[in-house]
Amino acid sequence: MGDRESERAEIPDGRYVAVLDRFEELDPADAGGPTERDGNGTEHDERPAERGGRELAVLLMESDDEVVAERAIPTWRLPADARRRDAVLELDVTNGFVVSMAYDAAATERRTDSAQSRFDRLAERPDDDSDESS
Repeated sequence: MGDRESERAEIPDGRYVAVLDRFEELDPADAGGPTERDGNGTEHDERPAERGGRELAVLLMESDDEVVAERAIPTWRLPADARRRDAVLELDVTNGFVVSMAYDAAATERRTDSAQSRFDRLAERPDDDSDESS
């Protein structure tokens, strides 16, 4: 976890768009580990068992449509509607920590529709020109 802690300092304070990329299970040998600060600066165990805290949500944080950082946060911290791959959230970061987040349903739907359209276009077969010449 030391690497993730050092990454926190690299991202400037501000507001970011983030996309939930994947979920990861914590290593059981990592018991008693990291803490996360809330918006008030209070530290909390990242994995309270009663909240299903053994799973992390990996967020890709964007600025100007470019991925600028990756953050792994306890899944229990996500808004209920955002607990799915490709969910779009708005994050506020202070001192390298995610201090608040909100699910953006409209942006999630736009991204999903756009990705489906791209997939559909790629899946279309070009017309067979040989039928027209006979």
